Amino acid sequence: MKAHQLRFDNLIDINHRSGIITFNQERMTLVSVKALGILRQDLVNTLGMERAKGFLMRYGWTWGKKDGESIASKYSWSNKKELILAGPSLHTLEGVVTANPEVLEISHDSLYFRGHWYNSYEAEEHVKHYGYSDETVCWTLVGYASGYLTSTFGRDVVVYEDTCVGKGDSHCTYVANTVDKNKEKHKKYMRYYKAESLITELDRAYHELRQVNQNITETDKVQDELINLFLEDKELSDTIAYVANIINKSIVIDYYNKMIESYFIHKKDELVYHQWAEKSLYSAEQQNDISTFPIRAHNLNLGRMVVIGHEKMTQKDQLTIKRALGILTIQMFHQWKITRSLWKKKEEFFEEMLLNPNNEQFEKRSHLFNFHPSAFNRILSIKIVPSEKCQPILQLLNTTYPDIDIFSKKNYIILILSKSSAKHMDRITEDILELLQEKFPRVRAYLGAGREATNLPSLAKSYQDACKISDFLHITEPTVSRIAFFEDLEPIMMFLKGTDPEELIEFYQKTIGVLVKYDRENNSNFLMTLKSYLDHNGNLQQTANHLHLSIAGLRYRIDRIETLCQTDLKSGAERFKFQLAIQIYFAIRLTDHSSQQIM
Repeated sequence: MKAHQLRFDNLIDINHRSGIITFNQERMTLVSVKALGILRQDLVNTLGMERAKGFLMRYGWTWGKKDGESIASKYSWSNKKELILAGPSLHTLEGVVTANPEVLEISHDSLYFRGHWYNSYEAEEHVKHYGYSDETVCWTLVGYASGYLTSTFGRDVVVYEDTCVGKGDSHCTYVANTVDKNKEKHKKYMRYYKAESLITELDRAYHELRQVNQNITETDKVQDELINLFLEDKELSDTIAYVANIINKSIVIDYYNKMIESYFIHKKDELVYHQWAEKSLYSAEQQNDISTFPIRAHNLNLGRMVVIGHEKMTQKDQLTIKRALGILTIQMFHQWKITRSLWKKKEEFFEEMLLNPNNEQFEKRSHLFNFHPSAFNRILSIKIVPSEKCQPILQLLNTTYPDIDIFSKKNYIILILSKSSAKHMDRITEDILELLQEKFPRVRAYLGAGREATNLPSLAKSYQDACKISDFLHITEPTVSRIAFFEDLEPIMMFLKGTDPEELIEFYQKTIGVLVKYDRENNSNFLMTLKSYLDHNGNLQQTANHLHLSIAGLRYRIDRIETLCQTDLKSGAERFKFQLAIQIYFAIRLTDHSSQQIM
């Protein structure tokens, strides 16, 4: 007997009196595909997708095994290959799927079989009820093929789909192999064939539901306790400690990797956190089961919860964390509103103080904010572009520098630096710029440091200096973050405060711009020659001595400079104009050099 000799008319028999239908001498019933689809849907909805898959694969496997045993015993087959090929023929004749074998390779102990399935009822019903899947869905067909081939070949055979209509492919492709216990894919599919009844599946589902209900009940109690902690006005640290002990895992609340609060079950977890957060060690995340959960309220980023454990998180742990996140969000948002209110009061106080430095009331009230205007202070202004990033950057800076008075004013973030922070202005500005470049790489920041101050009037001037310097940096180099100090720009600060900074830049470019361009293109030193000449009040001998030039060589340079700039340097007014332009130019160069050292 050969596989192609199987004919539907020869296999089917219908007794019209009794209504009994037999196919291949086995009793059959006609059941609509729609009914099978409904049964399949109920199984999925009752057991879940994964368990329904296992149940249907085992059902298909038994069906295929019985067909294999039946067809092998009823006919005398030419060879084992024909008996194996009879399986796809039976599958097709039974109306389950159109099976087209493509490759069949067999030896005494191994089998490789590949082919295509068309018109799979199972794929059609899955798409009808659930839409397209991310995985293959012809579970009964796969089980049938595996059971049939195991029965007829005499060794365990695993079948899986390479392509499937149920996940959007044009047709289904099946692949069959003798089982290799060392292959992960084979082990993955074989675990579905462990014999378990529907009662066992339902019993397991029942126990899982009971466990879920128990977890919900227990985590309800946890939530009640968390609410009590909040109503008792307990600190954030108390809430975190309570949750950490409940789930037996360390917890950190951070904001842009800056730790706000923490509770470590094991001391080593603190090191694990820093390695993971600061050095981005993925291995630490894998080895310690690190999970993160954002904490947000009204699209406001309040931080995140980092959970560090040494065992995989249970369903109860996840439910506990979910309940805790709700309370933590409320608690942190409440703290944020209080802090913001204090910031607002502080902003208003400092703004009024800086705008009215001669009011004695500010001296008397400054202690309320732990501020001493008569101490050594200095203002740092940070202009942020785009300005929409001001608020998150302000929050980051307040988290990073809790001991510094920081508030916002329009597009500026203002820091009042006192004592050691004011004396080490260069270090703190470098740290701030580095922090902003790391956390907000697309933001441009212009840091201006005002003059040193030891009383309110000089502090108000330091504030004006800082804001003007920030504006000046933004204009001179709009595409790059920059830092500048009052000391760098002191020669032109008077002009910055009384003149539009853009006009100053335009003035220097109009006055000595051609000279700067000439030096750059010809590798000459005419600008330094002009500066020395003006520094020595036009005295040729002193200038020549300073530049180590002969008088004749110096005269030639001065003539070339006058020609290029179309000016007469014998005029006192012209010399003053050029001296001012050079001061502006070198002030810009100084700020540029400072920023390049930091970049």
